[in-house]
Amino acid sequence: MPPRRGGGRRTRRSEEESRAGSDDDAQVEDVTRQIGGMELVLARFQRTKPPTLAGTEGGARAEAWLVQMEELFDTLEYAPEKRLKLAVLQLRDDAQRWWKSTSRMLRDSGTMLTCDVFCEAFRRELLSKTSGKNRISYL
Repeated sequence: MPPRRGGGRRTRRSEEESRAGSDDDAQVEDVTRQIGGMELVLARFQRTKPPTLAGTEGGARAEAWLVQMEELFDTLEYAPEKRLKLAVLQLRDDAQRWWKSTSRMLRDSGTMLTCDVFCEAFRRELLSKTSGKNRISYL
């Protein structure tokens, strides 16, 4: 049977739909790459068995946690925007509540949240608490 005539013609509408579909595909691929990249970072980070911080540790142990996290980030050469997410992921209990409260106040004051801001706030909180209870507590 001979091929149909005009079967290869495309309408204007199908070309526009095809273009829109390829834009959507590109966006999906981009998001998938980003998510996949973060999953790889997280898997690599978890393999190092990073320490957690509950906030009930004494001042010296809390400072040691922060130093250990900073050394880990430097060794693994994590980008600054990933460091904050990974550090916060390791907070538990009182320490997690402290960061939620502190980060909300910082955001409300217009401060951009970075790992350096986290470390500064952490050490400020640690200094204020070690003179009293010798632990980080929820504000």
